Amino acid sequence: MRIPRPLLAATLVLIPGFASAAAAQATRSSSCITSTAPGDHTYTCERLSVYAHVPGFCPQNGCGVILEIHGDTGTGPLQDAHLKLADLGENAGYILVAPTGGGFPQTDEALVRIVRLFEDVFKADSKKIHVTGFSRGGYAVWRLACKHPELFASVAPAAAGLPMTEEEASCFSAGNLPFRRIPILMMIGLTDRNVPVNSQTSMRDRIVSRWKLSGPEKVSEDPRYTHKRWVGPDNGVLEVFEHRYELQQGGGHCIPGSPAIRATQYAFACKGPNAFNWGEEVMRFFQTHPIP
Repeated sequence: MRIPRPLLAATLVLIPGFASAAAAQATRSSSCITSTAPGDHTYTCERLSVYAHVPGFCPQNGCGVILEIHGDTGTGPLQDAHLKLADLGENAGYILVAPTGGGFPQTDEALVRIVRLFEDVFKADSKKIHVTGFSRGGYAVWRLACKHPELFASVAPAAAGLPMTEEEASCFSAGNLPFRRIPILMMIGLTDRNVPVNSQTSMRDRIVSRWKLSGPEKVSEDPRYTHKRWVGPDNGVLEVFEHRYELQQGGGHCIPGSPAIRATQYAFACKGPNAFNWGEEVMRFFQTHPIP
């Protein structure tokens, strides 16, 4: 895992009629990015520590952006130790943005502002902005999918399903739907002890039902996992990995293919061998599903 180094920059957004106030607000908001140089950075944006990796080369239309959201006890760098999206993004032309925060239900809009800031400062390709998250971070992904399908081209929640409390709203619950059929890649651990499995499979079934998707097509499988795909009109796509891999201590709340098998903090690597690598599947899906 890279050791992020702190750096800083600024951008300015002016709104006609409110130039002075907007300039002051933009300066406060964008001063968190103090370098656009390639490599690893740690910024402080929206009062969150933000680990970011900027590729050495971006396509002509600009790099894509991936927002990666950790779960309980994690940090942005610890989450990416499992998925390695910084390394994958280096080769594929994606900027990784991995904030650290303890209350993501309260900071959803802060995450959106951070992503938009990176989009503006780095002149990113607006058709290639994506979000993934694990566990509590996955719940944030569901909410962002519903609230901001105009921003995120596709989403990849893992180990997250319907809300665990009545107070928490989520996508595909209580009548909430994205205004467009945003492509979704989902991962479910069938022996998960942390997040009820039925809440995850119920989320899968609601998407299929409410979007009237056809399928599933079985993409691949072995006795310990299946990869299925549903498709429908208006670019509707749902891909789901369901697995029976477990943590070293048991329970399926884990990340297949994670190289962080010896992690002592945020230890969510699945015990091997694993037939698929979740980080690689996330990158594959994002590359395949820009905004049309």
